Amino acid sequence: MIKIRPIPAALLYILGSILLGPTIFLASYLITPANGDFCDVGVHGSREQRDRDYTLIDTIQTTGAIVMLLLGALALAYLWLNLRRIGPLPMAVLSAGILIIASGYLLILSAAQYGNPTC
Repeated sequence: MIKIRPIPAALLYILGSILLGPTIFLASYLITPANGDFCDVGVHGSREQRDRDYTLIDTIQTTGAIVMLLLGALALAYLWLNLRRIGPLPMAVLSAGILIIASGYLLILSAAQYGNPTC
């Protein structure tokens, strides 16, 4: 059985999220023909296509943020379950790092859910 140590797992989540979080947010906009310009209907071809494109953006952002929030919750729970092996100072630093990163994913999630653009 493979043993995963809690500190490298938490660091992998924190450091990986520094690249992955902005990628989830920006890449979802860059895949649309207008590169995120909601009001430019001409590039999309029609309002219906534009609405489909932006539904796809919302889906990508929501799914990515939820998956990363779940992974962060698992990393945090794994840290707390191994408190004796880790020690209080690394636990506090890594927990704070995970919570800061998770707040960024909450921001992405809220942008995807409540960011209804208008022209």
